[in-house]
Amino acid sequence: MSSTRKPAWIQLLVLALGVVVIVAGFYFFTEWQKNRPATPLRDVTVTVTNGAAEQEIHPYTICELDAECDGGEPPAMALDDSAQVTFAVPREISSSSWKLLTIYDDPAANDEQIFQSGEAAEAEFESVKDGARLLVAEVSLLAVDESDDGQETPVVATWSVSFQ
Repeated sequence: MSSTRKPAWIQLLVLALGVVVIVAGFYFFTEWQKNRPATPLRDVTVTVTNGAAEQEIHPYTICELDAECDGGEPPAMALDDSAQVTFAVPREISSSSWKLLTIYDDPAANDEQIFQSGEAAEAEFESVKDGARLLVAEVSLLAVDESDDGQETPVVATWSVSFQ
């Protein structure tokens, strides 16, 4: 019987090359993850659910920080007074700090909830709170977006819905 055994230095070289390939692959994967293009804010949607109704909401406004901008009329949704309202936000929002503002027909019932980065991907609230009926709810986020000239700029993005 003839046994052909590779010298120890060749086995060590193959093992070292395998480790280098794995480390390089991991490095390039993490660089790709960090630098891959994020979803533009104008394409991010929030899902609003109330009873059996569900609606995808696109950004109502995306304004440069400290700038005043008018978004016109927000999208409308019928309100089921007997059901909770749920805002489900995607990772692009939940991975940052965001806030939820609820406005009722009685200002005493208005509320603002602030969520820290990674804390929540959805929020539930009453459609009727202490006898006050929900009129408007909106999610806001401070983010960095590209301006028309390609420069990164801080913006406040708002997803809003009115209830009827």
